[in-house]
Amino acid sequence: MTTTPAAGKASAASARAGTLPLKAENATVVAVPPMIKETSVFGTLTNTGKTPVVLSGVSASVADHGMLMVTRKASGGMQGMSVARTLTVPAGGRLVLSDTGDHLMLMKLKRPLRVGETLTLILSAMDGRTFTFQAAVRKP
Repeated sequence: MTTTPAAGKASAASARAGTLPLKAENATVVAVPPMIKETSVFGTLTNTGKTPVVLSGVSASVADHGMLMVTRKASGGMQGMSVARTLTVPAGGRLVLSDTGDHLMLMKLKRPLRVGETLTLILSAMDGRTFTFQAAVRKP
């Protein structure tokens, strides 16, 4: 059997795939009324590795899809949110996810969330690795 360059790249990606060197602290999903179909995720991600982690997605079984969000001040001083292709957790550093900064969104919730329940979320990185963590549903 011969190996094509594309197959070699797939093998290299598979070899790199695994768990990201991240820790999640104070991970919280905001409790929303049952008629609201989207919510935010806050907390702190710490990168214990020696290279930056470039996040490219978030998912949870309770949502149709997730989004990475950035919050920035515009030139007029107004603050606004926008979807980001990636969020980076610096090598040996932290990314704080908050209501006034970068955060995660869970979209098209499939069911109402209960205060006190714990949800499992999965972050994915550009290199194919993932990080699974737990977040508690809490009132804002």
